[in-house]
This record gives sequence, C-alpha cells and structure tokens, in this order.
Amino acid sequence: MEERRSEHLAHPAAVGHIGKAVAGATCASERAVAGGFFGAGGRASCTHLTRLFVRHAGTRPMRYLTEIRVTEFARPIEETDMSEACAVRSVGWGDPRVAAEWLRQRFGITPSQYRSART
Repeated sequence: MEERRSEHLAHPAAVGHIGKAVAGATCASERAVAGGFFGAGGRASCTHLTRLFVRHAGTRPMRYLTEIRVTEFARPIEETDMSEACAVRSVGWGDPRVAAEWLRQRFGITPSQYRSART
C-alpha cells in the first residue's frame, strides 16, 4: 500500500505564472487549463508557454492534468467506498472506461483490482 501512495503526484515547487498554472491544473478541466493558462496575458505563444510549463512541472499541461485526474480517481477508490462511477465524475471524466484505462496504464491493474489491493 505505501508503495502505491508514494506514486501519487505532489505539487511541484514551481514559481510565478507557471506555478499558478500548475496549481490551477489540479482543479481545472481541459478547457479551463487551455483557456486560463494559454489565454492569459496573450503575450507569449502556446509553444513558449508549454515549454515553460514542461520546464517547471516536468510534463506537458494536458499530461499533467491527466496524471492529476488518475491520482484523484485512485484516491477514493483506495481510501473510501465511493463508487467508481462517482469517482470518475468527481475528476471530470465522463466515461468510466477512460478512467479505468488510464488507471490500468499507470498501475497495471483495473479499478476493481486496485480497490481489492487496499485490504
């Protein structure tokens, strides 16, 4: 169990606008990330902002958001009796199959197996 917990993402210690974007990505949808991060300011290109985000967060913005979603999807599966469908909706995915596939790619097991492993 502890090994799995250590894989959860932590907020990187990023600074400035990139730090705000990273923090905002933890609770935003794709549209909010794209509109809020890339639309803010209008002084830099999307390519440049993506490059800055990668430099400070270690990954591209949408991949970061996906990792946050996988982590936040796994948390209630592991720690509560919340249904998988509710956990999927709570992180902004509409299709449980998408969440199950990302969790399987990240941990190598299905959500049901993930939940069973906690006991």
